[in-house]
Amino acid sequence: MESIRFNPFHKIHQALRALLYHVSLTVQHTDASNEEQYKKTLAQAEQLVAFFEGHAHTEDTLVFPMIAAAAPEVVADFEAQHQEDHRLGEALVNAISSCRKAVDATERYFAIRALQRALHAFTAFNLTHMNQEETVVLDIIHANYTDADLYQKEAEIVASLSPEKLAFSSYWMLKGLSADEIIEWFRAIKEKSPAFVLAAQMQIAEQALPDEKLKALQKGLAYSFA
Repeated sequence: MESIRFNPFHKIHQALRALLYHVSLTVQHTDASNEEQYKKTLAQAEQLVAFFEGHAHTEDTLVFPMIAAAAPEVVADFEAQHQEDHRLGEALVNAISSCRKAVDATERYFAIRALQRALHAFTAFNLTHMNQEETVVLDIIHANYTDADLYQKEAEIVASLSPEKLAFSSYWMLKGLSADEIIEWFRAIKEKSPAFVLAAQMQIAEQALPDEKLKALQKGLAYSFA
């Protein structure tokens, strides 16, 4: 029977997907006549672009070099895909800028529809791109590295993030993962990290998780929330 290997893409990709779905629905639901809601939507779309740009940079600098010697043609292909991703991200940024320049409800209506179309293209590309990373790239990584190597690489990536980016990533991982995956993740934090790290993650969990998931996490860790 095939053994379950560690997938270093899984948690972050689930976070990226969760934010994509959330922003997509937020854009769909935005009332162009409600200026406050409209501005909040644009801020979330900007966060989305920044999150994906940061993730692509991490992959280019810390992940793809792992397989550069074993599969240079694959690395070249995925780096080219990141260029296309950046182009689509720029189109999304331009659509956001057009939304900000809209001066009345009618202009905002047409601008938010154009933003939705740009987001559709960005979403379709990235969902396919992440699927390919979790098959093509992951197979090569698994053929060349042990799970212990990959846990070490994950720790290196986490250490490279600012506290703000780490908290943002953790929030959307919590939004994107199942309850059992969250419990497994937090058990590893509890086992391997100082208590203050778990406490900080628990604070994020209180903000991100619905009551049912939060209670399941608390029970799974035998953790008492202050």
